[in-house]
Amino acid sequence: MKQLKNLIILISALSLSGCLILPLQESDPDQSLHWCPPLPNCASTESATFVHSIQPFELKMPFNEAWPIIRETVNELPRTQIEHDYQGYIYAKTHSAVFQFVDYFEVLADPEEKQLHVRSSSLLGIWDLFVNYFRTEDFRERLEAKGVIQTKE
Repeated sequence: MKQLKNLIILISALSLSGCLILPLQESDPDQSLHWCPPLPNCASTESATFVHSIQPFELKMPFNEAWPIIRETVNELPRTQIEHDYQGYIYAKTHSAVFQFVDYFEVLADPEEKQLHVRSSSLLGIWDLFVNYFRTEDFRERLEAKGVIQTKE
């Protein structure tokens, strides 16, 4: 009976597990948001899988002009607070409206390619009901409205 209880606890823990994302450091040689975990609770411009992939964000203005607006726009996302940032990178935490679950939201600029890489991922849960995807698209719409990025044709 104890083994069954331990198995149920283990399965429950695994089903709630998501992805703990630590902020990039400015000194990190590999400036990349990397991948999404193999769960459908993440959306990223750098993901290679169909489930997680979102379209890149193409800068419409010079990076130095765009960055303060990008930072301001992250702060405008509902229930979102920037926890760590430096020129070209933002690491923010956002909380779900009802249960206050933590999600991670990251923005990494690639000035040479005139792109922003974006990732939104849940800390807990297997399925997020597309919350992370909708958050990235909300961010995209806000930046498009401010003239920072352009829609890719």
